[in-house]
Amino acid sequence: YYFDSKDDMVARALEHVAEREAERLGAESEGGALDVGPDLLPERLADVVIEIWAGDRVTLLAQYELYLESARRPDLRPAAERWDQAYRDFLQHALELLGAPDPSRRARILCAGLDGLLLDHVATGSDPADLRSLAVELIERVAAP
Repeated sequence: YYFDSKDDMVARALEHVAEREAERLGAESEGGALDVGPDLLPERLADVVIEIWAGDRVTLLAQYELYLESARRPDLRPAAERWDQAYRDFLQHALELLGAPDPSRRARILCAGLDGLLLDHVATGSDPADLRSLAVELIERVAAP
């Protein structure tokens, strides 16, 4: 009775998850989750990303569902963009700590690469150790001068 339709209920649920995750990413960044030396940062970043997304399959699926729904429903795009921007801001902060050139642009590249790895993981159930290894390698390559 609180929603006009099933679509409206799904939209509000996805918007809620997007807002919650954007807040969580901001807290991770401000809370010092990445406060380690540069030698350990790629591994720590991979751990944080995997903990946030791969460790919470429901949230990861909600993120991809929001992306798909926002492609069909323009009214959901702002929520998807907020979530995505929070993710990119978090990755940009990490790349700045690593001294990567053009961290804003590289954060977009890293975001896309990590999304691909996570989507593959959730779809195939790949080995989490392999996911972590690939994520660390991707982070190191994107952060390299």
